[in-house]
Amino acid sequence: MNIQLLRKNFYKTLFPPNFGNKKIQSLYNFVSQNDNDTEYWTVEGQLNEFIGIIKSFEESDIQYFFERIGLWNSYYLVIISDKFLDSHVKANVNYDLGKIYAKIFLLYEDADPYFLIDNLEIAVTMYDSKIDIATLIDLISKIEMLQHKKLITRQQRNYNIQFINSLNDELSD
Repeated sequence: MNIQLLRKNFYKTLFPPNFGNKKIQSLYNFVSQNDNDTEYWTVEGQLNEFIGIIKSFEESDIQYFFERIGLWNSYYLVIISDKFLDSHVKANVNYDLGKIYAKIFLLYEDADPYFLIDNLEIAVTMYDSKIDIATLIDLISKIEMLQHKKLITRQQRNYNIQFINSLNDELSD
C-alpha cells in the first residue's frame, strides 16, 4: 500500500465525507458502522437494513453515488459489491445491480482488484444485466490495464475478456 492511499484512508476515517444526498449518506453511514462484521450480516439484521437503504434508491441517487464515488473508502465499495451478490438482495431490489457492480469495478482504484474481477461474471449473470457497448469496451480496457500492471493473471484476463466478448455477442443478436 502506498503512502498516498494510506494517508487518504486515514483522512477519510478522521473526517468522513458528508454527502449532499440523504440516501447516499445513509448508505455510507450504515456501511462504515457495520464494516467489521459483514460476513455475519443476517436477513433479520444488517442485511435487511442494507436492502432497505438501497431499495429506496432512484436513478438520480445512483447517478449521485457514481458522481461522488471518489469519496468512498475502497473497502466500503467492496462490501457493497459483495452484498449485491447475496440472493436476498437480488430478491428484494428491482434494479440491475449487475450493471452497477460493473461500473463500480470500472471506477475502483487499482489496489486490490481481485475480489471485484473474480465476481464480475457472477454479478452480471445473476442480474441478467444488459450492459451497453461503451461499458463493455471500458471493462475490456480495465482488464487489459490490470493485466498489464500485473495486478491480475493472464488467465484471469483471458477468462474475463472471453466473458465480456460473450456479452457483446448477446448484444449483437
